[in-house]
Amino acid sequence: MVQKHSIGVAILFVFADNLIVKKLIILFFALMISTFLFSETLPSKLLGIWEAKDRYVFFEQNDEEQPELVVVLKTYYGWYLNRAAEPAEYNEKEPRVRNTANARNAEHIYIQNINVKETSNSLYGSLDLSFSRWQKNTVPFFILDNQMYLSYFEKDISEMETPEIQENMATEDSPEIQATSPAWTFYRGIAPSQGFMISQQSLPENITGYIIDGDKLYDVRYWRTDMDYSTDYITFTYKDDSYQIPKHLRSCETNYSCVSGRSKKVRNTVKPFEYKAENFIFNDDASVFTKNEEPYLKQLADRDTFEELIKIIKAANSRRKPDPPALFPESDLDWHWDLIDLLEKDNQLIQEVRERQKAFGPRGRDRGK
Repeated sequence: MVQKHSIGVAILFVFADNLIVKKLIILFFALMISTFLFSETLPSKLLGIWEAKDRYVFFEQNDEEQPELVVVLKTYYGWYLNRAAEPAEYNEKEPRVRNTANARNAEHIYIQNINVKETSNSLYGSLDLSFSRWQKNTVPFFILDNQMYLSYFEKDISEMETPEIQENMATEDSPEIQATSPAWTFYRGIAPSQGFMISQQSLPENITGYIIDGDKLYDVRYWRTDMDYSTDYITFTYKDDSYQIPKHLRSCETNYSCVSGRSKKVRNTVKPFEYKAENFIFNDDASVFTKNEEPYLKQLADRDTFEELIKIIKAANSRRKPDPPALFPESDLDWHWDLIDLLEKDNQLIQEVRERQKAFGPRGRDRGK
């Protein structure tokens, strides 16, 4: 396919006398080549239908070059599923229902810049959601055993190079042999998003880094900054404890700092919390962990096609909410209908109203007969 385009461009280039036209042709061809070179492929652990409390998210390789995210919202307290975002060809496969909840046209959210790492039981990293030419969000995520979390902490590998860690890693009996892990570990936090939304969202002002040292857990706050990103390590000190941790953390194309200006010490250090392993969930090689909380998304087993998603939508939208309870409960109260009929007998206006009421159903007195 690229070869056919290249022949066409070559012909245009020969007949183009204007230098500007030639430059435009070269630029157009370069953009076409970049489209083929930078096509996005979704990881296998990400593919399928995922469910949250307020939505379904469907990842499918629906376009080899630039796949689109599929989002189905649980509107009206979950009683109606709204196909909020999907590719245009989905409407051809299964026509959209036009109503108050469903818009005429779905949103188009393109998946770009997939940057992930994978272990035997986990997948973590980020991807970009493009809503328009000017609107884009980076969404970090952590998948562990078919469950997805929006916040995670990644082990800082660079800490292995610091002199303090190298000294702690040497054993007392054999200084030449180093232990498999340092006496303490720093885990880098990320800028968590609100999830896979259908509109742009803002970045958090603060993110967290964790120092785990035995039964101690230090919470280090990093805040957004305009400073240039630095790979330097600075000192975190609290009483007799001292650690070398990253000066900056970069997440979602944003820089976060734990120091002011050119300072080399962490500002406002606080006492540690008690580290409890049951409060956290680690992946198989302990390179990443997340808090032991309810996951954002859960993958539906054996449901990974558009047809399965449509079945879910149709089944949910065919439900009918039961009628609300009667405003006034039934009772054995005597309404004295005979007396009411006697008073209404000679009133022509009331009799006309009664005749019109018959078209709407039986009266209260008729229900009791």
